[in-house]
Amino acid sequence: MKLWKKEFSLDKVIEDFTVGNDREIDLHIAKYDVIASKAHTKMLASVKIISEEEANLLIQALDILLKEIENESFLIENDFEDVHSKIEYELTKKLGDTGKKIHTARSRNDQVLVALQLYYKNELQVIINKVKTLFNTLIQLAETHQEKLLPGYTHLQVAMSSSFGLWFSAYAETLIDDIELLKATLKIVDQNPLGSAAG
Repeated sequence: MKLWKKEFSLDKVIEDFTVGNDREIDLHIAKYDVIASKAHTKMLASVKIISEEEANLLIQALDILLKEIENESFLIENDFEDVHSKIEYELTKKLGDTGKKIHTARSRNDQVLVALQLYYKNELQVIINKVKTLFNTLIQLAETHQEKLLPGYTHLQVAMSSSFGLWFSAYAETLIDDIELLKATLKIVDQNPLGSAAG
């Protein structure tokens, strides 16, 4: 199912060139597209666009897809343009017309932006946590080795001596700026893109 498919047939060479490895890349955001779709389903039910029963069916089907994504059995075959069309196809296959309702009041651009935003938020937090772990390790090494002296050199000449502890703490200190930059990036990324639309 390709949402952009027109009446004429597209040359396979052109399609392969333009699509490239998009499907492989889309597997990285599949989880976030499902999470966003669950939130969208709840919104549709809250404003009475779909019934509670339809919302429950959609969320159950999305949860099944989420498990497939997490255990890496979820695939995006060549028949599909991307992860969004694959998920919509699976929902429609399981739930019929109810599955199609997931696209109500949501543009394709909304889907892409929200899935990417959730992906970026998660990945930035993972990086921040790893930098904090490295920082704590360096501080621990600085405390452990603060008395171990290290000869100092500048321009190949003997200079003021320091310690391994001082060097470890100096590297740890440079990570503080990195954490602040990552937090600033996270703040910028953490904005709801819904309603941005194509224009």
